[in-house]
Amino acid sequence: MEYNTRILIVDDNESIHEDFRKVLIHEKNEDHAALDDLEAELFGEDDENASPEIVDTNIFEYEVDSALQGQEALAMVDKAAQEGKPYSLIFMDVRMPPGWDGIETISRIWIKHPYIEMVLCTAYSDYTWDDILEKLGSSDKLLFLRKPFDAVAVQQMALSLVKKWNLGEQARNYVKNLEQEVQQRTVQLKELLSELEAKNAELAVSNDQLKHAALHDALTGLPNRILFHDRLDQAIKLAKRNKTQFAVAIMDLDDFKQINDQRGHLTGDYVLKTIGDRISNILRASDTIARLGGDEFAFVLPTVDRESPKTVAEKIMAVFKESMTMDSEGENILITASIGISLYPDHGREIDDLIGKADAAMYLAKRAGKDIGVHQEVEKDLTTIK
Repeated sequence: MEYNTRILIVDDNESIHEDFRKVLIHEKNEDHAALDDLEAELFGEDDENASPEIVDTNIFEYEVDSALQGQEALAMVDKAAQEGKPYSLIFMDVRMPPGWDGIETISRIWIKHPYIEMVLCTAYSDYTWDDILEKLGSSDKLLFLRKPFDAVAVQQMALSLVKKWNLGEQARNYVKNLEQEVQQRTVQLKELLSELEAKNAELAVSNDQLKHAALHDALTGLPNRILFHDRLDQAIKLAKRNKTQFAVAIMDLDDFKQINDQRGHLTGDYVLKTIGDRISNILRASDTIARLGGDEFAFVLPTVDRESPKTVAEKIMAVFKESMTMDSEGENILITASIGISLYPDHGREIDDLIGKADAAMYLAKRAGKDIGVHQEVEKDLTTIK
């Protein structure tokens, strides 16, 4: 920071300005020993702890400007601040008719420039100390100088107050720079947090996708064998607690291998996905349909008290009444299936027992006439597979 020695003299008497200049401005070849002694007396000879910007300045070369009225002084202070060369100290006369007096001028200057040091110069005053405090408030930036003033007193005030302003400005700049650094770090931290939140959101989506992929069939989007076993386990626990029934069904498409062999695997995939969509649309929200692999599907059908197993099976098998049209070929495909059902707790109380009994019932139905045999034999299957 460049050391600031700008001083403004505000007095309606032009001769006073000359007096201040004689005291404050010295020729370069003038002997400054007296002022060197004055600075040493005021601030001490050992200046090792002072700012380097101040240590190199033993005698200040003041830049002194003048204003005759308060309005002019405020305009000059504003302009100096805008140019980046503010005044560090103002010697202010109290009485300056016909415009603002010194108290009014100081008050207006401090509203916009609160850090300027002030010396109030007066032979007598229209204001008491209490009046000044009421108008300006208690301030450590205000000193009094009685007229006629003593040259040494002016030099002392100028030397100490200019140095005080510069020390204060260094502190203010330090705080300002620190605040800017804190703001920059805060912005950086917010950006990092925003990036972290975005990464966490991406990670959450990826985790959800991985979890979904781990628990669902890639082709049909239906639950896979892992999720089916979990749903079945939950259904067993719920039925055991509430002492209710539910059904487990295993369904297998008839002659599905011929579709893959004769029409290709793309047609086979289309059939599997279409069947999965159709059955999902007719089941209740509490029901589970899963693809175990290949052309094998499985179901968990809770609370079947209101619907017999045969009714549930008929609802599932009804989707095969309608043929499927291949969009690319415009050809109708008619698919049939066989299904077997077991009941909890009649046919088992464990996952393997229920799946095994339903699977056995499905093969009995297939041997009995495929999907047509399902409707006729499902109740017999339920009674015989025990």
